[in-house]
Amino acid sequence: MKTRNLLYILPIVALTACEPDIDDMEMSKGSADFSTMVAVGNSLTAGYQSGALSADGQVNSLPAMLAAQMKQVGGGEFNQPLLTGEQGSNGVGVDAALAATGRVETRLALKGTADCLGAASVGPVRKGEPYLAVALLQGMASVAAQGPYNNQGVPGAKLTDITNPAYANPFFGRLKTSLPATMLSMATDLNATFFSLWIGNNDVLGYATSGGDDGPTGPTGLTDAGTFKTAYEAAVAALTANGAKGVLANIPDVTSIPFFTTVPTGTSITQPQADTLNAAYAPYNGGLDALVGQNAAFQAEADLRKISFKVGANTFVVVDPALTDLSSNGLPSIRQIKAGELLTLTTSGDSIKCAGWGTAKPIPGNYHLTAAEIQKISDATTSYNTTIKTAAQSNGLAFVDASSRLKELATTGITLDGISFSSALVTGGAFSLDGVHPATRGYAIIANDFISAINSTYGASIPKVNVGSYSTIEVEQ
Repeated sequence: MKTRNLLYILPIVALTACEPDIDDMEMSKGSADFSTMVAVGNSLTAGYQSGALSADGQVNSLPAMLAAQMKQVGGGEFNQPLLTGEQGSNGVGVDAALAATGRVETRLALKGTADCLGAASVGPVRKGEPYLAVALLQGMASVAAQGPYNNQGVPGAKLTDITNPAYANPFFGRLKTSLPATMLSMATDLNATFFSLWIGNNDVLGYATSGGDDGPTGPTGLTDAGTFKTAYEAAVAALTANGAKGVLANIPDVTSIPFFTTVPTGTSITQPQADTLNAAYAPYNGGLDALVGQNAAFQAEADLRKISFKVGANTFVVVDPALTDLSSNGLPSIRQIKAGELLTLTTSGDSIKCAGWGTAKPIPGNYHLTAAEIQKISDATTSYNTTIKTAAQSNGLAFVDASSRLKELATTGITLDGISFSSALVTGGAFSLDGVHPATRGYAIIANDFISAINSTYGASIPKVNVGSYSTIEVEQ
C-alpha cells in the first residue's frame, strides 16, 4: 500500500509507554516445519511505514518478527533485501505526483511546527528532500545477487501483480532474478516449508485513497471479485504445491484506518459566518429551485445539493462528481457532506483553517469518500475476504482476521501489558504517520495475531513478541 503526502497537522501530544513482560512457555513447532519461510505480499509484508520503506522498517517487518519467533522452534534464517545508504536511513516512498517528475519521497517523522494561524503543533514532516531520479536509481539498484530473499513483499503490489513478469515497480525490480520471473515464481523457487500470504489491500486502497476519483475501472479502481478469486486460489495452489503449510490474512476495512478517520468532516461557525456563507450560496440554491420549477422530479436531488449553514456544528461543502452535471446551467456539482462520509488524511488542514475549504470553497472530490463509494469498498472487501477465508479452510491453512483486529483498534481499542492502543493517528500507538500502515508496535500486535493463528492451526507453541520492546513513532529533533 502507498499514500500521498500528509498535510493534516495534529495537536501537540505526549508519547509514553511501559515495557510488558512475556510469560514463560514451553515452545514447540507442532505439525509445521518453519525451517524455510517465505512471505508474499505488499507493503504490509515489506515493512513499509510512515510513507516509505526504510531499512529500519524492513528489519522490523511483520514477517521478520515472525521469523525471529519461529527460529526458537526450529525456524531458519530470514533474508531480506535491505535498503542501504540514504535510502535505507531516510526511506523510499512513492508519491504519484512526484514520480511523474522523477522523484520520490522520504519517510515521515514527527516535528514541531506551526499551522497557518501560528498555533504550535506537532505534525508529520518528510526527512530531507525528495530524491532525484539519479539518487533513486542508485539506491534501488538490483540486489538479486544477494538473494534468494525470504521476504517477497513489494510495496504497491496488487494481487494480480504477483504473477506479472512485466510488473513495473522499482521495489520489485531490485529483487527480480530474471526477465520471466514473477513475485510468485521467486517465492515458489525457494521451495519453502512455510509461507505467509497477506495481499489484496491495494486492490481496494488505491480507489479509496483517491476518494474514488479514478472511478471503479481506472488504474486505481477496484479489482473485480471474480478476478480476485481466481488469482488468489491460484496463488495458494502454487504456494502449497510442495506440501508447505502457511498462514493467510484477510483485508482490513480501509475506511476504519486513520487515513480516513482523522480529518473532521465539519466545523463550528458563528452567526456572522453563517450569514455570510448563506448569502454566498443563495444564488446556487436559487438556481436549484429554478430547475425544480421546470422539473418537479428534480426535487430530491435539489434537496441533497442545497447548502445551508447554521450557528454551531456544520458539515463541509464538497465537490461530488456523481451529481447531475448542471454546468450548462452555471451550477457546480457540490453539496454538504452527509453522515458517515469521510475525508482523506491528505485534505489540507491549513486550507480548511485559512483558505475556506469546506465552507467558502468546496473541498475537491478526490479528498472525499461518498456513501456510495464507501459501500463499493465495503462490498469488494467483503467479497475478497470470503475468498481468503475459504482458501484457508479448504487448504487447512492458518487464518488471521486482520480486519477484526483493526476494527477493534478503531472502536474499543486494546490494552496489552499495560499499554493502550487505538487507531488514533500518533496518540493511538498502532499506526504510523501515513495513517495507512501500522507503526512498528502495530506490526508487533499483528505479528502476535499471526502467531496465535499458527499455534492454533498447527498445534505449535511459538512464543509471542514483546510489543512494548519495539520503538514508538520517530520524532525529528
